[in-house]
Amino acid sequence: MKKRSERIYPDEQETWPEERLKRYQFRRIKRVLRHAQENLPFYSRRFGAANVDPESVANLEDFSKLPTFNKGDVLREISEKESFATGMEALDPSEPAVLCMTSGTLGTAFLYLPRKWRSLRGDSLARAYRWAGLRSGMRMLMAAPAWHSLAVQETRVVERLGVTCVIPWGTFLPRFSVNFLAALKDIRPAFVSIFLPMLYALLAECRRAEVSPREAFSSVEYLLVVGAPMTPTSRRHLREEIRVRDIFEGLGNPEGLTAMECSYHRGHHVFMDCCYVEIIDPKSGAPAPAGTRGSVVLTSLIPEGSVYIRYDSEDIGEMLPGRCECGRTWPLLEIYDRRANTVQVAGKEIVPYDVRLCLDEVAELRGFPFAVIRARNEMASLSMVIQRPPVEELQQVEARLMSLLSERLGIESNLKWTQHLPERWKGVAVIEERDWEVARV
Repeated sequence: MKKRSERIYPDEQETWPEERLKRYQFRRIKRVLRHAQENLPFYSRRFGAANVDPESVANLEDFSKLPTFNKGDVLREISEKESFATGMEALDPSEPAVLCMTSGTLGTAFLYLPRKWRSLRGDSLARAYRWAGLRSGMRMLMAAPAWHSLAVQETRVVERLGVTCVIPWGTFLPRFSVNFLAALKDIRPAFVSIFLPMLYALLAECRRAEVSPREAFSSVEYLLVVGAPMTPTSRRHLREEIRVRDIFEGLGNPEGLTAMECSYHRGHHVFMDCCYVEIIDPKSGAPAPAGTRGSVVLTSLIPEGSVYIRYDSEDIGEMLPGRCECGRTWPLLEIYDRRANTVQVAGKEIVPYDVRLCLDEVAELRGFPFAVIRARNEMASLSMVIQRPPVEELQQVEARLMSLLSERLGIESNLKWTQHLPERWKGVAVIEERDWEVARV
């Protein structure tokens, strides 16, 4: 049976036929290419070095042959110029703008975001929040840090949807979970936007303070989580523990990606009005077919502020085959982790999400912190450390997990248990073997 709420489309573009969507996106790509060639030296130099004329790009296949770049290239530009201005942005001193940071495992870069960018991207994000249940008049608790582009966009969402927004002191770091829990109980929001690692830290704080999660979240109707992939089993477990109407996972990055789940939770619909996403084979650079993992390559379709064209995000993802039951025709995307967090085990590429899928099948380990221990060279078996659960039959728990890892991933594994595993502020679950050995000394 179709969900009635999913059959109401505030924007008819969400159900356009595939060919119409492709034509629409290509027109926007051409506009961005012209803007880059005429106004952005970073791209005019790259196009010239590759002997590529953007005007000769006649279709999406031609576009897929343009050179990609990654964050390392951006960081080198910043270092060489000794300035955040890399030539990827058209600076206009007459227009109000903000300078935001892009953080992560690969280093800090900067985004120049003028008012026009905030309006265009924020308006698109407002659609995502509507999908997640946010409505006019609601009280919203937000955890995005002020330096992040998400905070800039969320202020626009607040304006567009007419909601009351509260930001607790300390933003999203797990060590501020005490502050967040106090705000949750005092403010009693109906909608919470939160980083997934912070949500788990918040639930841990509930246990420490002997507060029922259902009591702490009693006013909350919907949760929107970002920052780390959430498995289907963990979503069901969190809904049961917190007792909210639904939990949605948003997907995006500061460089321009916006994708969002609908209430069917089958994947993340790529927002076709603001970004174009490709999945490519990291070795050959060729397009990867739907259902095949590859590198996520992004193009922002908003020719304002910092512009990213065929940017290799160095994320691992895939386009999901088939159509969503909600009726929307926007493609479905899933991202599993950063390429920097992969481990090579017995000839297979494994990411922490693959391991978490198995852990979530063992009830005693759901939500418990874990880390993969990565050796310098390819490993014959998966080595991992898990925070010990409060159970007596630990050997039985270990046996079930090892069996699942063997069955699902086709690899052997060895486990180490620890009383306390430090929570990583962004949910990173890979520890280098040398660092782990030093930490144990």
